[in-house]
This record gives sequence, C-alpha cells and structure tokens, in this order.
Amino acid sequence: MAEISDIPVVRADTRQIVVGPSDLYGFHRKLLWIGCLLVLAHGMAMALKYYAGNDIAFGLVPLFDFYEEGNVPTYASTLNLLLTSVLLFAIAGLAREAGHKDVVAWRILAGGFLFMSVDEFADLRQILAKMVKAAAGAHFEAVPLLSVAWTVPVAFIVIGLALYMLPFLLRLKKVYMVNFALAGAAFVFAAIGFETMEGNHVLQTHGVRDIAFMLMVTAEETMEIFSVLYFQYFLLRYINEYHRGAFLRMSY
Repeated sequence: MAEISDIPVVRADTRQIVVGPSDLYGFHRKLLWIGCLLVLAHGMAMALKYYAGNDIAFGLVPLFDFYEEGNVPTYASTLNLLLTSVLLFAIAGLAREAGHKDVVAWRILAGGFLFMSVDEFADLRQILAKMVKAAAGAHFEAVPLLSVAWTVPVAFIVIGLALYMLPFLLRLKKVYMVNFALAGAAFVFAAIGFETMEGNHVLQTHGVRDIAFMLMVTAEETMEIFSVLYFQYFLLRYINEYHRGAFLRMSY
C-alpha cells in the first residue's frame, strides 16, 4: 500500500518505508546516470553494427539498439514513463488535498504518461498506424511527408491537449511554465518530428537503414529520454516548493 501525505502516520501493525523529496532527488540522479549509460551502450552497439559489421555480437547489438523493441532501452523507457505518471498522480493527490483548482490537469498529464508507458512496450502506435492506413487507403500515400501513419492522429491529439492545457500552464509559476513547455516540446519533436524524418529517409533509401538513419534514431531516443528526465526534475522542484512536507509512505 502506498500513500502520499503531509502528516506522518505510523501504524503499529505495519512495516513502513518513508521516502521524502531528498530521497527522490537522489533517485533521479541515478536515473540520469542510467540514461547516459543507455546512450553509451547504444552507441557501442551501433559501432559494432556499422563499423565492425557485426549485427548480433552475442545478442548485445539488438539488446541495446534504440530502434529495436523489447530490449533494455524499451524496458527502461517504459519504467521511466510509468514513474513520471506516478509522480504526476502524486502531485494531483497533493493538489486535491490542498484544494487547488488544477487537479484535473495534473491527472490528465498523469494519464497521458501512463498511456505512453503502455505504448512503449505494447507498441500501440503500430495498431493506430494500421487503422489510419485502412481508413485513408491510397489517399494517405498521396500526401507528402506523411510516411509514418500514426503521427497524423497523434499530432491532432497533442494540439488539442496543448490548447486545453494552456490555461493550466499559464497559471504556473514562470520557471515551471517555461521548463514544462520546453520538456514537452522536446519530447513531441523527438517522438513525431524525428519519427517522420526517419520514415521519409527510409522511403528515399528504399528500406535501407543506413548510418544517417541510425543517427536520427539515436537523436530521437536520446531526446526522448532526457526530455522526460528534465520534466521529472522540475516536477520534483515543484513538489519541494509547494508540498515541502510531503513524503511517500509505503506500508506492507
């Protein structure tokens, strides 16, 4: 059982682990190191693939390749997005207890990161892409630059959410407004912008995933990883400023 609270309560019949903001900062620093190690491991895997000509290397290349699914980077990104969702749900709970008006906005953000976490390992985007292609048919291929079908409906959803969340963003203190917006813009550009460029590059090279394609994938995934970590840092700062006495109590 896990609870977010401002007032410590200890029950004699349970064992408890209490995690405060300082503990979360320390954990976040470890996540930064993990992100750096993932980028380094991917770079070494790509060196083996493109310069040493070894596509497998005892399974190490696909294990750390950012383009592959069901490997270490996918697992790490899934958990990190899930962690961000938990953090946002915690802020929503604290906002509700404090009587703030933006509880729904925090919950929408939390739900969005929860969905992205599921999508990261279940690859729901491919299901969406097939639905878009089935609905559009030949008309989809006729539209320039639209090489990745799922980016079209997702772009409309993102624009709609951005417009809906704009009043919430403007009510935040400037440091959070600016940095939340920067983190979101970086993530969206990586997820949609780079994905579209990669798709067009593959079309131009007739399906060949060359070094240029690998560099785009590396830039996309690196930007996604660190934009989420950047967002997490300012979420922790927000908690530390507005809910300084909050802690996570886990009972078992």
